[in-house]
Amino acid sequence: MTYVTVKYLMVFSQITRKRKELIPISEGMTLQDLMDILYVKYGRRFKKAFGEDLGHRSALITINSKVKETPYILNPGDEILISHIVGGG
Repeated sequence: MTYVTVKYLMVFSQITRKRKELIPISEGMTLQDLMDILYVKYGRRFKKAFGEDLGHRSALITINSKVKETPYILNPGDEILISHIVGGG
C-alpha cells in the first residue's frame, strides 16, 4: 500500500487533533477523492472550515509546496498541506 502525508495547520490541526497523518491511496486517486475521505473522517466542522458549504473554498491546499487544484492525481509520497488562506496588509 502507498501513502501520502497530509499536514494540517491552524484550525485544521485543531479539528483533526493532529499536525500530520499518513493516508493510504490507491492508483488513480485524486485530490478530490482525498478531500472526500477527509470530509467523512472529520465531519461537518472540517468541511465548514473549507467553506465548501458556502460554495467557495477558504482554505489553501499545497502539494509538494505547490498550489494545486482539482483534478490532480495523487502520487505515492506526495505531501499535502492544508491551511487557511492568510492575508496581510
